Amino acid sequence: MNAHDANTIILSFDMEPDLGSWTSGQRGIREGTPEILNVLRRQGVPATFLFTGREAEHNPDIVARVLSDGHEIGCHTMFHETLGNAVFQMPGDSPVLDAEIPGRLALATDTVERIAGVRPVSFRAPRLFGSTTMVNALEDLGYRIDSSYPAYFHGSDFRPYHPDADDWARPGNMRIVELPLFYDTDAVTDDPLRRSGDQWPQLRLHGPNAFADLCRRMFPRARNAQGWSVLCVYLHPWEFVTIPEELTTDEATIRFKPFLHKNTGRPALEGLDAFIEIMKREGAAFAMMKDLRLD
Repeated sequence: MNAHDANTIILSFDMEPDLGSWTSGQRGIREGTPEILNVLRRQGVPATFLFTGREAEHNPDIVARVLSDGHEIGCHTMFHETLGNAVFQMPGDSPVLDAEIPGRLALATDTVERIAGVRPVSFRAPRLFGSTTMVNALEDLGYRIDSSYPAYFHGSDFRPYHPDADDWARPGNMRIVELPLFYDTDAVTDDPLRRSGDQWPQLRLHGPNAFADLCRRMFPRARNAQGWSVLCVYLHPWEFVTIPEELTTDEATIRFKPFLHKNTGRPALEGLDAFIEIMKREGAAFAMMKDLRLD
């Protein structure tokens, strides 16, 4: 991943409940993951699968299938809880106190390791709600890569860096590498949160050709002093099963915004397959998060 002038794509999947924090369902994990693995196997490319501890415990067979296909197992917290600074508001979200973060991360890490048989070295916070406290705890646990920094919200650079122990947004001397998720720096939006500029879910909403064009435009902006660029793509297994427009529970009916359910299921699978094909044809390399080295 340090070849001169090389363009590298890292495909990553946040292995969480369906629709993240909106349900406790696991159709995406159980039904979507095998379909994703079929696409990756057919295309011959690796990926990183970041499991919550709970989803790993409930689906050890899926964890085993991911590993047997040669992909990386990472961590995505224990219960998809908030361990950092909220970028936007979620109903009923109760962030974990700073003092609790090291213990929560240790539990999640040990759980994923127990199920997978390998200790995770790559991490992403749910909804990209990370923090300096979180990154320090990750380093203490031996993680090599964190990919939680919401560059789209801050309008910042998305080249990977070693963060500062006093401010994870600033380059410093920590061992861990922060791999910010890229976004469309050309996007014009009135949204104060700038979510419409984020890369997710543009592949699913706009299709593989538009997403490939976004990557082409962003590769030069990710290029470092050594001449290589890496773009980390983040997706979720529930996008690869059909998601309904509404969910009825004992206490409420929730109607989801279109960006959460549009083109889920088969269209998303076909889009992923086509995107990989385009990038391979254009000479991009594919790697896992754990492969990233800056030195």
